[in-house]
Amino acid sequence: MTELPGNVGFASPITERKLSSTRNVAVELLATVALAVSLVIAGTAVSIGMARAQVLHAASHPRISAYW
Repeated sequence: MTELPGNVGFASPITERKLSSTRNVAVELLATVALAVSLVIAGTAVSIGMARAQVLHAASHPRISAYW
């Protein structure tokens, strides 16, 4: 028995595959760029947080704060 393509409408399956693959590539590229940007933002936020925590920790200790 032949498999049904699962498409709705009257377009040929070849046209649907080409548009679908182009759309998938665009969505995957957008998702990859968004992931990379979010990783850079998260890394920057963590770095800033660690730097601020070290400054606050140094200010709270009397021995260390004498050198500031």
